[in-house]
Amino acid sequence: MGNDRKRKGSVPPASRSDQRLSHEKKKKINSKPIDQHMEEIPYKLREIMKLRMEMDNPKKKRKRKPVRQGMLNSELQTDIPVPKFKRRKQESVGAYLNRMNQETQHVIFLSKNQLDRHPEMEEEVVGEAKEACVKKEKSQKKKEFDRRRLDKVLKKKEEKKEILVEKNKFKGIQNYKVQFGEVAMEPPTFTSKPRKSRGQTKPGEKQLLLKKLLEEESRQTNPAVMSLARKRLIDEERARVIQAYRQLKKHKIQPGKEISFPKS
Repeated sequence: MGNDRKRKGSVPPASRSDQRLSHEKKKKINSKPIDQHMEEIPYKLREIMKLRMEMDNPKKKRKRKPVRQGMLNSELQTDIPVPKFKRRKQESVGAYLNRMNQETQHVIFLSKNQLDRHPEMEEEVVGEAKEACVKKEKSQKKKEFDRRRLDKVLKKKEEKKEILVEKNKFKGIQNYKVQFGEVAMEPPTFTSKPRKSRGQTKPGEKQLLLKKLLEEESRQTNPAVMSLARKRLIDEERARVIQAYRQLKKHKIQPGKEISFPKS
């Protein structure tokens, strides 16, 4: 009996420790957190919180000061630059003192030969010029403001005037009382056109293209001057035709008579 039992294979100690560690790791991953407050915040939620805090408390950007290039105009024109002494590399003490002496002598020479300056007067002149410019700008702005204000006032006055004129037109009609049995024999006539109305042209008054062409032709065709001889012939022919017409009428009234037409 004892020989028939199957023997279980022995597991080495190294593999057993590995199995135990993996089991504990799985248990930690799948198990519930011990403390809810100590649970790690997800990455996306942390990013959202960070962005929200930045929006609530924005950082103020520091403005960079403009870099000054060169010296000011006042310094270039009037002020003498003060030398700054500093010993250079590999410069001996004697050379350093000699250079200092030369630069100081140069500054003294410039200060002696400089023009007489009155800084207080210069400041006063500059201040007066600035004040004049400011006053000029203010006066121009004030003029523009006054002009705009005046335009608005005039526009309002014109609108009020038009409204009063319209009210006065229909003042009599509003107070008019229709009598019993009163009959209107004709439609009312308007003496003035209503406001914002387009003028309607009467028939024959429109400036059409054909009308313009006919007017130009009538202007161009001048009647020819008739001579006296032609005029006499036309008058004689007219008199003969009238005489013949009269004879025809007489013949119709009195039949049986022969008609003798006048010879041309």
